[in-house]
Order: sequence, then structure tokens, then C-alpha cells
Amino acid sequence: MEEDKSSEAVQSPTSDSELPSFNGVKEHVSPSSTCMSDGEMEIPVRRRDITRRGPLRQAFSEVLPNEDPKKRNQTMTEAKEYAFGRLQDELNIAQSELKLKDEECEKLLKVRDQIGEELEELTASLFEEANNMVQDANVKRMHSEKLLGEANQQVEVLQAEVSALKQLVLTSTPSSPNKHLNPQIADTEKKKDKEKNLKPFWKTHRRSTSHHQFTKEDRIEAEAQHNALTDRCKEIDDVCFEEFQSWRRNPSLSRNCAFIARIAAEDICTCLNFSNNLLAEKVLTCVENNTLAIEPVGGDHVYVHKCQLSQILKVCNYKVKLGEDPEWYTISQHCRNRIAAVCDFFTYVRYIQQGLVKSEDRDVFYEIVRLRKQMALARLGYV
Repeated sequence: MEEDKSSEAVQSPTSDSELPSFNGVKEHVSPSSTCMSDGEMEIPVRRRDITRRGPLRQAFSEVLPNEDPKKRNQTMTEAKEYAFGRLQDELNIAQSELKLKDEECEKLLKVRDQIGEELEELTASLFEEANNMVQDANVKRMHSEKLLGEANQQVEVLQAEVSALKQLVLTSTPSSPNKHLNPQIADTEKKKDKEKNLKPFWKTHRRSTSHHQFTKEDRIEAEAQHNALTDRCKEIDDVCFEEFQSWRRNPSLSRNCAFIARIAAEDICTCLNFSNNLLAEKVLTCVENNTLAIEPVGGDHVYVHKCQLSQILKVCNYKVKLGEDPEWYTISQHCRNRIAAVCDFFTYVRYIQQGLVKSEDRDVFYEIVRLRKQMALARLGYV
């Protein structure tokens, strides 16, 4: 019977106020009271506002009204102890979880601080490397600008020299060479003037003007230029002229060109045809490669030697050096003139190849014909 009665929603009156809450659920005392039969006391009925009832709440609220107060107090104490123990367990669990969370937070803070330090170090290293790169770039830029300025100055100097050389070359021909390009000519003429005691002015009385040429050297140069203009062939070989025009479009010193092959066969090889064939071939090769040097033999005494080219005893006033060969070969005046005539031809052809000759095709061809004539005259001994 007691168990059936305990299932009813009746609680012992602890106080007229609100009961303590368990698990977040509060109970309120209803103001209405119930009259019991057979002289029993009225016990206020407490209604709960929740629909869920936990085991602790049920144990605390289900107290029979007819129980002994001591037993009721004991039951209340046990319920409180049970609730306290349960709350203490929950508190311990929460504290342990909070401790774990604190440890995780500390680990995360350490990781954050470590990452922050690494980030600062990385940022500092990047800035330092960037500064070094900027400094290196500035140093290289300054060095490059310095080199560029020096190169520009050198280019300007070289351009001025090239312009001056072009002016000298354009005014110089094998028939009337420029004294600046051939200083040995001026030295030779000065020696001859000293020997003959020639005066630097005209012997005849002549009224001079502001544009008059006073010295004999200027007169010889003017006469040579005049002869170069008047000494032209009356008729030209049309076939040879066409070959020359074709060659000038793409000038070359190779004998594969018909124009160079013709001149080599008709003039060059015959002009350099000497008794010493082996040495003559070497001379021709050095003339074509522009590696030949001719110098007068030093000393005032004249001796008769055997010419290394003609193999004849003659007065040899000149010596020739072939390329890198250290040996000098003595040659006669006639052999020297023949070699010089061929060298004059190759010099003018190289000027054409380098683009220094700006004259028309016909004028250039006349000059080449005149040089061929000089080779023939030198070979025959007229020069």
C-alpha cells in the first residue's frame, strides 16, 4: 500500500516557499490544499512545471505524508547527498574537461607564438635578402652605366676616326696616294729634295693667288690627279665591264668570281711570275691575304746580291717579309715594282669591298683598268 501511495504526486511540506532545484528544474508550492478524511491534516500539493522527472527528483518528491519525520529527514538527507555527489562528479568532469581545454589552449598559444617568431624571422630574412638584391642591382646598374658611357665615348672616337679615314681614302688613289696614309712617300720626297737642293717655291716669277699651290709636292699631287682623270682608255671591254658590275654587287677577293679570275689570269699571275716559283707563290698568297711587307735595305752602300725572286745578280735595294716568316728576302728594284703594282690593285679592290669607294661604276672601272695597265708596265719594266 505504501508503494502505491508513493506514486502519487504528494510531497511533504518542507516550507511554504519554493523548493531547491535539481538538474535545473524548479518546483512551486500550490496555494490550494486538500482536506483529508478521518481527522488527517491538510497537506499542500506541489505541482511541477516540467514534464520530465529525473530519478533524483522523483526520489526527493515522492515522500508519503504518513512517514515518520526522522525517516523523512533521513530520506531528504540521502537525496541531498546523492544530489551533491552527482553534482560533485559533474563538477569534477567539467573541471577535468576545462583543464584539458586549458592545456590545449596553452599548446595552441605556444604554437601561435612559435609561428609568430618564425614569421618574424622569415620576414626579416626576406627584407634583408630584398635589400641585398636591391643593393646588388644598384651596383650592377652603376657599373653598367659606367661601361655604357665608356663604350659610347669609344664609339664616338671610332666614328670620328672612321670618318677621317674615309675622307683620306676617298681622296687617295694608287696613282696619287695620300701622304697621311703613306708617310714613306713624303719622307722619300724630302730626301730627294735635300739631295737636289730644291726650293719649296716656284722657280719662275708668278703672281700667286689665295688658292695657288706653292710647293712642288702639291704640284706633283695635282698633276697626278689630273693624269689619273685624263689617262683613261678610249674603248672598254663590254664583257669585262659586265663582269665588273656583277662583281661589285657582291664584291669578293675569291677567284671563283669571273671578274677576279680574269684579272688574276691575265695580269696578276703574269706580273708575279718569277724564276723562283715557290717563293713567287708565297708572295702571291701574302699579297692576297695582305700580310706582305716591303722595306728598303738600310745603309748608304750599294751591294750586288742575288735577287731571291729573279735568281739574278742585281743591285737589291729592298727586302720582303712574307707573313709570319721571320726571314727577309732581298729583291731588286724591278721585282719590287711588280709586287707594288699588284699590291696597289688589291688595295683598291679592298677599298671597294669595304664600301669606301662611292664613285660610279664606270669611273671605278676606269681606275681598275689603269691599275691593270700599271701591272703590265711594271712587268715590262717601264715603271
